Amino acid sequence: MAEHPAPPRSALTAPRVANPNRLAVGQIVVVGAAAALFLRGTTSGPWVLLALFVGLHVVLLIGAMALLAVTYLLGTLTRHGSRLTESPGGRCGWALLIWAGGAALVGYGRTALGHLGFEPDRHPEVGHWLLGVGVALVVGLLSRSRLVRVGSAALIALFVVVTAALRAFN
Repeated sequence: MAEHPAPPRSALTAPRVANPNRLAVGQIVVVGAAAALFLRGTTSGPWVLLALFVGLHVVLLIGAMALLAVTYLLGTLTRHGSRLTESPGGRCGWALLIWAGGAALVGYGRTALGHLGFEPDRHPEVGHWLLGVGVALVVGLLSRSRLVRVGSAALIALFVVVTAALRAFN
């Protein structure tokens, strides 16, 4: 009997991802935790000393570049969690999108907390965790899994609606 070789795969077809929900949640956890922990490490220690010698703008630029590089690396390690992280160019866009979206959510959250009487400046760790959660929710919006995308969108909408309602009642 003659064996039939498998038909050649086109370069445009990608292998099917085994469990997109698990991959998306893993990507959310890894990037969200890295965001919270990275920011926590930048508010004290050697960064402050470095800012005294080279200037605050240089330190902020170094920190932003390091943060984007770490996020790109995490996107590379979890590249099947999102369609955007499958290619190098997509990972660059993905890293910029999640930080822009996460920063917007943090800005809104800090403003909402301020209007509700909580002073975020007195408790900087709240900002760190807000950033971790905000970035994680944006990663969820960009994930491969429809279930995770819908859940992230629902949580973001719930956050915006509840804080807007609380601000309206105050």
